[in-house]
Amino acid sequence: MMKTSILLILFLVLPGLLNAARSPTTVHHQLEINLTPRDSTIEVTDTLTLPEETEVIEFMLHAGMNPKILTGQAVISRLRSYSGPVPVQSYRVRFATPSRTLKIRYAGKIHHPLESRSGGYGGRRQSTPGSISGDSVFLGAATYWYPVIGKRLVSFRLQATLPDGWTLVSQGKPLEEGNGWAEGNPQDDIYLIAGKYHRYLLDTKVAEAQVYLRQPDPELATRYLEATAEYLQLYNRLIGPYPYAKFALIENTWESGYGMPSFTLLGPGVIRLPFILHSSYPHEILHNWWGNGVYVDYETGNWGEGITSYLADHLIRERQGRGASYRRDTLQKYADYVVEGKDFPLVEFRGRHGGASQAVGYGKTLMFLHMLRRQLGDRQFLEGVRRFYTDNRFRTAGFDDLRKALEQASGSELTTQFNQWTLRTGAPRLRLIDVRVTKEADGYRLGGELQQIQAEPAYKLRIPLWIQVDDEKTWRQHTLEMEDKQRVLDLRLDKRPLKLLIDPNFDLFRHLDPSEIPSSLGMLFGSARTTLILPSRAGDSLRQAYESLAMSWADRESGLTVIWDNRMEKIPEDTAVWILGSENRFADVFYQAADPSKVSHTDARLSLGAKEYASDHFSYAVTTRHPDNPELAVALLSLHSVAAAPGLARKLPHYSKYSYVVFEGNRPSNVLKGQWHASRSNLTADLATGEQYPLTAPPKAPPLTRLLDSQAGL
Repeated sequence: MMKTSILLILFLVLPGLLNAARSPTTVHHQLEINLTPRDSTIEVTDTLTLPEETEVIEFMLHAGMNPKILTGQAVISRLRSYSGPVPVQSYRVRFATPSRTLKIRYAGKIHHPLESRSGGYGGRRQSTPGSISGDSVFLGAATYWYPVIGKRLVSFRLQATLPDGWTLVSQGKPLEEGNGWAEGNPQDDIYLIAGKYHRYLLDTKVAEAQVYLRQPDPELATRYLEATAEYLQLYNRLIGPYPYAKFALIENTWESGYGMPSFTLLGPGVIRLPFILHSSYPHEILHNWWGNGVYVDYETGNWGEGITSYLADHLIRERQGRGASYRRDTLQKYADYVVEGKDFPLVEFRGRHGGASQAVGYGKTLMFLHMLRRQLGDRQFLEGVRRFYTDNRFRTAGFDDLRKALEQASGSELTTQFNQWTLRTGAPRLRLIDVRVTKEADGYRLGGELQQIQAEPAYKLRIPLWIQVDDEKTWRQHTLEMEDKQRVLDLRLDKRPLKLLIDPNFDLFRHLDPSEIPSSLGMLFGSARTTLILPSRAGDSLRQAYESLAMSWADRESGLTVIWDNRMEKIPEDTAVWILGSENRFADVFYQAADPSKVSHTDARLSLGAKEYASDHFSYAVTTRHPDNPELAVALLSLHSVAAAPGLARKLPHYSKYSYVVFEGNRPSNVLKGQWHASRSNLTADLATGEQYPLTAPPKAPPLTRLLDSQAGL
């Protein structure tokens, strides 16, 4: 999937196109292409080689191309036309005698200008299903620029004529002569990307790293070439052989984060963000194993984004010792965005179209894979992932194929787990009650009860318990099997237990207990109903800035109400609330609800703990729990200048996991972000009442990449 954020890859295809048959046979296209960007025209001669002889074939092509048969005894006729992102015409070719080859020529104009679509709070995003223009060419299967025959996968060899100074890029391997590319392995698409580029190359141990920039920048190119080499080698060792001859970073003309086979197409602003190289860029590289190496069977659910997120985004954090916090943030996104009516089973996930779909399709799949890993162990889990890749490379696969690979690697039967987490909606909610310690002759007995309190039926769970006992610096770990709504806890210990923790490292996919969730911006952005209160006492220009910011959000998201503070007596109890402006008559309501040890203010400055920020120099958004409804959040948003408003409106949704953020400047740059420390979890039991014991945190699991160490071996 794709969007204007790097985390996504957009599959712009008509339904059913990517659900190719499992047969490795392909339709081969020998393409001779003439592109005239200034006129938005393309002329193609295509020699198609079919997997078997046939009397009749049908194909679809961009309307207006008027294909003509060049060789052989055959008749072509028009069938149906289709409207959609692009106009499409279907054709039938009837051969005089059964044949495997067809040579046609067609030409026409393809220019679908960039269109903006709502990206929710984050603003509007630009995209096109395909375009030939004076500064770039962007064509793929969604454009139907080549004959698409049903659900067949394709291979190709293409060569293009372009204006002087233009370079063509596609998947696969470049031809030695001219602007040409070839890929013999089965593909679900053929891409044409072209523009005026400065090209940079680096030979790596895995494949050639390439960078295509619109302006010369050797330093930027070197950073990407080196990162490409690093992550190609990592995933080549972790999963299996990289499936392509190169990986290229290509600079797009608009802000995008597209991932295609053997290359990624990123916007000019995206590629210059310093954190992208070792956060989201590896995600795009890994998609060449998942999504562009093993194709996703979308009719049975998109597993590709979840496994890519787990083995890229999560793995990077895990290697930094931050895996548990990443999983907690993943669960918090589910709590924030998957409100009533927005949940769906994983088998219905096709692609991201908002916070809720990302929290389910990416986050729930990621957590499901993590639970499978904990159940099977790192070695068997990784062996199953490798088998899944090896068995399905250049084929279309679904969740069922992943299950079979993990079962074969581990010898475990996993149907129950897959059905539970891919076919059901919702998540378990846990409650710990009646925890007690009893002294016995031969030690201690730890008792209690763990409950699943969700309205839906019980889940079958393997719940991690951590216990700290007297005279031991390390924690003891246990796994509690739970199949019903209630599960008695009865453990015998040789030493006195001091503390009991239920899932402290967030290894389960579950609804977080409210005690585990600090207030956050995501609680407002994900709320089904939100009220934005404007400051009537602010100066004219600031009032207009706050109103523009509020209305820009209200135009993109349903469930938002915008109202002036002088038209209200109190803040509503049944919605999340944005209090806009420190001049707002309800600003004191926020400060009275906030913890004074964390947040305080004067007319001139905001204090967050020991740090102070002048109100005329910094803009900020700070959250707390709603004073009348702790299930909801209230945020105070203050602008230091009118000019900062558009940037904050655009940027704040990307900081949804944070409790507070501070920005500096008119083109606001983040200078502080953080989460409030969550209160004591209700899934924790302190068992040494009145006594002081030095308690450590439970140990962190080693990253999956430890198996690549020479000592571990694989």
